[in-house]
Amino acid sequence: MKINVLIFSILFSFNLFAHDYHVSHTTVFYNTSSNSIEITIKVAIEDLELAMLEHEAKKLEIGTVNESVISNKLISNYVNKNFNIIFNDVIYEYRWVGKEISNNLHDVYLYFEIVNFNQNEKLILLNLKNSIFMDISFDQKNIVLIDIDESRHNLIFTRDLKNQSIYLNTE
Repeated sequence: MKINVLIFSILFSFNLFAHDYHVSHTTVFYNTSSNSIEITIKVAIEDLELAMLEHEAKKLEIGTVNESVISNKLISNYVNKNFNIIFNDVIYEYRWVGKEISNNLHDVYLYFEIVNFNQNEKLILLNLKNSIFMDISFDQKNIVLIDIDESRHNLIFTRDLKNQSIYLNTE
């Protein structure tokens, strides 16, 4: 009987830290004053840690005093591999700006930027790939909000729909 109670207690304590939803939120915003695309990705720290363990085999301890000194580089590499942005058949490289732990200590905001974005076209074909955490969570959903000039779109990426294309009218 004591063993059953102990096993139940252990399993219950693990479930306290697990969350039932697996959603990331990304914003792709065109900043007219700096002529750049600003990308903000909000993810659960727990999911990011799990993805890093899956790919890097080491715990990064994100947001703690023991955070790995290479965590920013590893996170940036993971995002670059799983989030691609293509405007009019041109693949744009984006650079790591930084990260910020949310006040609730549950989420982290990851910041990236495409500098010197030349947006002279009136009609832009935007191709996105977003497979963040789809390798670790079967029910992962990635929401992307696009705000470029007067064009605003919401896209939802799933395991079955990792790539999407839309036209942006920037007149």
